Formats: sequence, C-alpha cells, structure tokens
Amino acid sequence: MKKLLLSLSLSLIALPVCAADELPPPRAVSAQDTADELPPPRATTRKPRPVAAAAATPQAGMADDLPPPTARSRKPAARGFQPTLKAGIDDFLLEAGGLPDAAEADRYSTLRTSAYVLWQPSRNWEFRAGARLDGMTQAGGRADHDEMLADYGDTYVRYRNGDTRLTFGAQTIIWGRADEIPLADRVSRADLTRFVLDDLPDRRRAQLAARWEQTFGEYKLDAVWLPLFRGAQLPDAASIWSPVNRTSRQIIGIDPALTSWVNAARIDEDEHGSGGGALRLTRTGSALDFGMTLARTRQSLPYYRLDLPTATLTAVHPFNTFVGADVELVRGGLTWRMEAGYTDNVPVTLATTALDTTHSLDWIGALEFFPGGADTRVNLQLVAHALQTDRSILELKEYYGANGEIETRFGQGRWKAGMRFAAGFNVNDVYLSPKLGYVGWEPHEIYVAAHYFDGEARTLGGFHQDHSLITLGLRSKF
Repeated sequence: MKKLLLSLSLSLIALPVCAADELPPPRAVSAQDTADELPPPRATTRKPRPVAAAAATPQAGMADDLPPPTARSRKPAARGFQPTLKAGIDDFLLEAGGLPDAAEADRYSTLRTSAYVLWQPSRNWEFRAGARLDGMTQAGGRADHDEMLADYGDTYVRYRNGDTRLTFGAQTIIWGRADEIPLADRVSRADLTRFVLDDLPDRRRAQLAARWEQTFGEYKLDAVWLPLFRGAQLPDAASIWSPVNRTSRQIIGIDPALTSWVNAARIDEDEHGSGGGALRLTRTGSALDFGMTLARTRQSLPYYRLDLPTATLTAVHPFNTFVGADVELVRGGLTWRMEAGYTDNVPVTLATTALDTTHSLDWIGALEFFPGGADTRVNLQLVAHALQTDRSILELKEYYGANGEIETRFGQGRWKAGMRFAAGFNVNDVYLSPKLGYVGWEPHEIYVAAHYFDGEARTLGGFHQDHSLITLGLRSKF
C-alpha cells in the first residue's frame, strides 16, 4: 500500500494574522494571575480624627462628669468571605457576509455564543462550567452548507492557596508574547472553523488539561499536562474554510497540481492518546520581562496522510519537541517583543511522496506603540520560518513576512477603525482586513469589515484568493 503524506504547515505561515492564559468567567482583564482572585474584604484605610488634647487628657476626678463621645472609635470589622454563584454569557457574535468571487457560495453567516456558570464556595475553591454553540451557513453556490456545533467551554475545578494555583479540567491556555502567532503557544487547541477571521483568543478552544501555576515573587512556573488529546476544531469538509477544498481540489500548503484526486478522497482523523506536557518559566513586573518554554506535545493543527489504495486522507497529529525563549522590553513609550524557537520532528513530504522529518527554526520580532496618545495603537511584527533540510519537499522551505494591526478610536471613543494585515516577503501572500465599528453601545459593537486574500500556490492567500469576504456583524463581550 503506497501512502502519500501531505503536510499542513500552518504553525507559522498558516496563521499570519490571526494570549490571556485563560478565559475568565466575567469578561474583565486585570494584572497577570490576579484576574481570577477574589476581591479583598472591604476595609477603610482612613485614619480616625484626632481628639483635642484637653478632651484626651481630662483632669483627675472629672472623667465621670464628661459626656459620652459623640462619635464611636470602634474599628471597622472586615467583612468575611461570601460564597458566590454566577451565571452569564461570555460573548455573542452574529455576522452575515457576502462572497463576491467564491464558487462554493455567495453568502456566509455565523452565529456564536458561549455561556458559563461559576461557583466559588470558599476563597480556595472555584468550580466553572462553560458551553458554546457555533452555527455556520453558506449558500448560493456549489457547496451550500449548514452546520451547528455544540461544544464545552472552560469547565474546570480550581484550587488556590497563596502563590499556588491548581486547575483540572477543560481550559483555554495561550502562551507566548506575540499577538497573533506566538511561538510558545504549544498547549492550546486551535479553532479553524472561521480560519483567520477572528483574533487569536477567539481562534482557540478549551482542552482537557491539568495545570500547576506557582509564583515566586516576579517569577512564575507554569506546568501543563494534556491527558486526553483533542486536535484542532476543523470546519466541515464543505465549508469554504476547510483546509481540504473539494470544489477546487486543493489542500492548503500543497501545490494544486499534485492534488487533483482530493474531491474523491475520504477524510478521517486520528486523535487517540495523550497530548503530552509542557513547562514555561516567566518573569514579569520589570522593564525587561522574559520567558522560557520547553514542550513535548502533539501539534494541534493536522498533518494530512493519504492512503492511495483506499483514497483516504487521515489527519494525524505527531509529537514535536519545542524549545523557545521570549523577551519583552518597555522603553520610551515603545514595547519591543521577540520570540525564537526550535522544533524537532517536523514532518515533511518529499517530492517522491515519501515521508521525511526535519527541524524548524522560527523567529518573531514585534513593536507596539501608541502614536499621538492612547487613542491609536500600532502593532507591527516580522516573522521568519525555515525548515532545515536540503531535500526537495512539497512544503515551502522558508517563509519571511510581516503582519500586524493598526487601530484607532474617534468620536469621543464611540467609533473604532482598524486594519489587520499580513504579507510575505519571499512569496506573494497577502491578507488585508479593514474594519469600522460603533462601540458607543457597550458592551455591544456593530461593525462592517472586509477580508481580502491573494497570493501564489502553497500560501494562505493563494489558497483562499477566491474567498474574500465582506461582513456586517454584531459582537457583544460581557
């Protein structure tokens, strides 16, 4: 049986624009590792008013004749902990879009919502249950498709005591410093149902994990074990965002000339076994922060394997060993970030269709600043990805490019305009996403956005060049 193994090399070039270690129950973000902490007992720090000297030191024998003080000096009693039970909606998305050039459909719409229940019986214990519902519709072309998907959200039990925090259950964990493609992001579960239309936190799902977080002053040790692996959430095979497009007979990242048989192939997925484990040590709270990551995990994104006699594509998730480091420097109103990583056992497909493995070197450099004040934010990133092999392979050996985001608010903060973008340097690969939104109706946002793709074969822009999209949406984050 001859097997052709085709790779989906998305770890860097597949998510060019498109962490927050966890999704907090209420949608509020504060300092690292303190967002989930309960508020301290309410106690005043105001000092009591001083008493006049004559009244404070009465003459002997006259104390019983003095009237009682008009104000009591009793110290306020600290309020004890009160168990809490909360339930609510994390976020809501309703979006309708048009596809001007797609053969599969001319309309694409999304409905997404997630809810949670949180119980904190004591200061040390926390129980959370979350659920989400995703609905997608595409119509008006060769691949009309409706899909409704129910899944669990962050559902866990957590124990905290001093500087120690233990969490068991389904969690969304995003490591790294880069905004959109952090190299240290090795324990999260990717969500490809909307490809790169959303920001990074919305492209991740909860994964079953055991997590130990230990703080030592400015240092934090984070250890994660994935006892039961779940691969990336993939869109339906009929979806325009599927990495295997039956209509155009293409597999993302592979030369279309080699994939004419794709429309007749059966697609399976192999997710058995554990997901491995990882360690991350970080230092925060100073002008120069840094982190180090060591991971032996299965890659969330699929690697497609073809069994020619049975015409079957199987999405497998091989183990990789990753060693990485990252730094962040704040100086003069500029925030500089950098990540570098080494990954071994990266599968590739030779020109002879045989399987081979190699290692990759990756680097990201980022600059964030606020020109003219806090109303405008600019984030620029340079990326480099290189597979260390001299053999002829079907994947791109090297990818160099830039991506980022520019966002500004105006109209007394009620309007928001932005642009997300990505472009390849050594290959033609383009993604542009302008957006205009009204945010004066908090916590809701009404927006109009566009997503433009273009590029050559084996790039994301080339694979989705007929899937440029214009959308009108309502987004609520509670």
